[in-house]
Amino acid sequence: MDTTYITDKYQLPLLEIIGVTFTGLTFFVGFAFLSSEHQTNFTLSLERLKGLFMTYESGPQVIVSDRDLALMKAIGNVFSQCYHLLCRFNIRKNVQAKCKMLANFVGAWDVVMET
Repeated sequence: MDTTYITDKYQLPLLEIIGVTFTGLTFFVGFAFLSSEHQTNFTLSLERLKGLFMTYESGPQVIVSDRDLALMKAIGNVFSQCYHLLCRFNIRKNVQAKCKMLANFVGAWDVVMET
């Protein structure tokens, strides 16, 4: 799950929900235009998704998202039984942005980014 920022005609955040099969193929589960990125909007969208597509016995086992606190709280409220993980791509981007200035020479930075 992730949101895009003001890239559409009306400048609204778009919540995209993507699924992954056990073979590694991705597919669109759903998307929603939100009036803002507040927890109530995320919760409403996720509850609608849960009501439309999921039964009591089934549902996502794992949800991956970036570190959007409002989205994280909404996921915890709506899908309390599943594991919530942070996106590895976003973590790597944050490490690159925040830690590059701490590496004194190029060799140290290369070692950090290889792990």
